[in-house]
Order: sequence, then structure tokens, then C-alpha cells
Amino acid sequence: MAEGHAIGLHGLTHRRAFEMSRTEWRASARDGRALLEDLSGQPVVGYRAPEWSLRGVAADWWQDLPELGFRYDSSRVPLSVIGNPAWPRRPHRLPNGVWELPPPVLWSGPPRSPLWGWGPRVLPFSLVRRALETLAAEDAGTPLVLHPWELDEGQPDLPGASFGHRFAHSAGLRGHAGHLRDLFAGFRLTTLEAWVEAR
Repeated sequence: MAEGHAIGLHGLTHRRAFEMSRTEWRASARDGRALLEDLSGQPVVGYRAPEWSLRGVAADWWQDLPELGFRYDSSRVPLSVIGNPAWPRRPHRLPNGVWELPPPVLWSGPPRSPLWGWGPRVLPFSLVRRALETLAAEDAGTPLVLHPWELDEGQPDLPGASFGHRFAHSAGLRGHAGHLRDLFAGFRLTTLEAWVEAR
């Protein structure tokens, strides 16, 4: 935080929202936010459900976010399987005033590819770089998603994981840290909190 970072909530136990009742999910979001604020001494105003799981039975639970203390959300992905391709691809304000900041996707579809996770690791560098330059030129307020394990080339295999999970966790890991430095060279990044505040 002293270096300009901000903290958002990604869930208390990494349990997907639609696997809980709405009451359980609300308690998890409330308690997780309180814990992070207690530990950091900073306000926590951003939320992203584990695995972008405000979908299915949880698709309208974003309506509860202001009451729970959140000002922006990044839980709805404009992709099939983990979201809905019909959802907007750019940041937008929901009827309750919360900013929805979808993670970036490549192409208007189909097909579509995530611009996080395995996407930047396996897609051509020039393609990903051009997409990031377009987002920067639009001042798009786009969350850039990076899991710490993506910088660990020696991570163990996931026993019993599906092919999709194995691919997502292992494809293109070798040299990815250097690859990211080149991808983001010259960009001026900011926090999502600062982007929302400027609106």
C-alpha cells in the first residue's frame, strides 16, 4: 500500500458464490471485507467473486454490493463457461451505482479469449500488446488479472484436475515473468479504486 497498491476482496474462502446461499455469500463478503480492513487499516471497496462466480443463481447478487460496502465489482465475465458473452465488455455502472469492471477479453466473439491467465501466456505477443494498447488508449478501466502462481514455473501438477484446469495452470508458464515485463513496458497503470474515483 505504501507503493500505491490497493486491496480488494476476492472472497473469504475462495468458495464460488453460486455454491453458497445468498445469506452465506453475504456473510462471507461482509466478514472478508471487515478482516481485510482490520489487517490493512485501509478501506476495501472492490470485490471479485472467486472464479467470477456472480452467475447462475448468483447472477443478480451484485445488487447487494453497496449495502456490503463495495463501490466496484469485477465478477462478471463476457465469456462463455465462466460468464455470459452477452454481458458488456467495457466498464459500466449498474443500476445500484456500483461500477462493473469486467476483465478484458480479446475479440468481440466468437471466438473470444481471456486477456489474462493462459491468454497472454499462449497468444502471440503482438496481438496481446495491440489489445492492451487499445484498452490504454480508451482509458478503459480494465482489471489486469495476474495470479501469483503464474510466476512460478516450478509449481506442482494439480492432482485430479480436469484438462481445462491443467491447461489454465500450466500453458505458457516458462518465462512468463519476463514476457509480462515486455507486455506492460511503457504503460502507466493505476488502481481500480483510483479509476472509479475519477469518475
